[in-house]
Amino acid sequence: MSEQMEGPPMRIMIALSVVVAALHQAPDPSTTVRAYVYTATSPASDHAEQQGRIDAVRDVREALAKKKGITLVDDREQATLLVEVTGREQRDEGAGAFGGKSITRMGDTIIRLRVKAGDDESDLKGMGQGTWGRAAKDAADRILKWIARREPKRRVPAA
Repeated sequence: MSEQMEGPPMRIMIALSVVVAALHQAPDPSTTVRAYVYTATSPASDHAEQQGRIDAVRDVREALAKKKGITLVDDREQATLLVEVTGREQRDEGAGAFGGKSITRMGDTIIRLRVKAGDDESDLKGMGQGTWGRAAKDAADRILKWIARREPKRRVPAA
């Protein structure tokens, strides 16, 4: 009977217990940045411009979700990092050298952000060519670099 329990069913049980234990562990608040991404909205603002910023919030959230060490939160009070999307713009490049119509839009896309953690605050921008997703990915990379520059140095124990 003990030989039957040591085979594949026992391995499956062990693997499942490891997965369940990993799912129940909360992120370590001392090493994980909890980011809240938002934009200011108002009924009086230009609807198209406001909708663009709302779309940029979604794009930046998707890009940040793929970054290690950052947890996205839906409540501003839980956040240690505030990321406000302040603007979004698109710069079109002129026609090609032969005056032909381009199939893929190659202009620059820019997402402007204000990041704040504690007393530190900066304006950043993410730039991409062609798509908003590329600008959001660049913005997420710049946010990580901003965090790294402000992170306190870790002490190395003396050997």
